[in-house]
Parts: sequence; C-alpha cells; structure tokens
Amino acid sequence: MRNNRKKRWYDNNPRLALLLNLLKNQDKECRDDIINELKEIITDYDDSLIDRHVVDFPMTEKRRWYDKDPYSWLVINSIKYADKKLLSKIIKHLTARLL
Repeated sequence: MRNNRKKRWYDNNPRLALLLNLLKNQDKECRDDIINELKEIITDYDDSLIDRHVVDFPMTEKRRWYDKDPYSWLVINSIKYADKKLLSKIIKHLTARLL
C-alpha cells in the first residue's frame, strides 16, 4: 500500500522527525516547556533567525499539531532554517528531554 501522506520538511532528517513526533505526543505543559527551551536555543545561537525567515513560514490550511499554537508554529518552522550546528544543538536538546 502506498503512503500518500505528503513529506514534511523534517522527514529528511529521521532523527529530527522522530523527536518532533515524540514532542507532539507530550502533554501540553511539557510540550510548551520544550518549545520555550527551543526558542531560547535558537535566539541564543542567532537572535535574528526567526525575524529573517518568518515571512517564509507557511500560512496554509494544513493543521499540523504545531500549527494550532502560534508559538509552536514559530519555533518549529524556525528549525527549518537552522544551520547544521544549530540543528545539532536542537537535536541534542530534544534527545536529552525526550529519550
């Protein structure tokens, strides 16, 4: 049977895809804490990354779990624009928090 689900940008990184799926399944309080931590990691690394790319973030009718909360939407979409070093920091943090 074919999988007709559209590939998400983070599916190209199996580790990140796994971690974001685990994050999705956390209770709201835990998920919100981790999202706040990720935003801090992103802004500590590059305080203008979010501002530079926010206009490129998708504004679609797709309602992924992170689309339902503006803060989660901002942070998860920011990860798409992370360079390798920042992405490594994000994956390391998510691994420590979720595994």
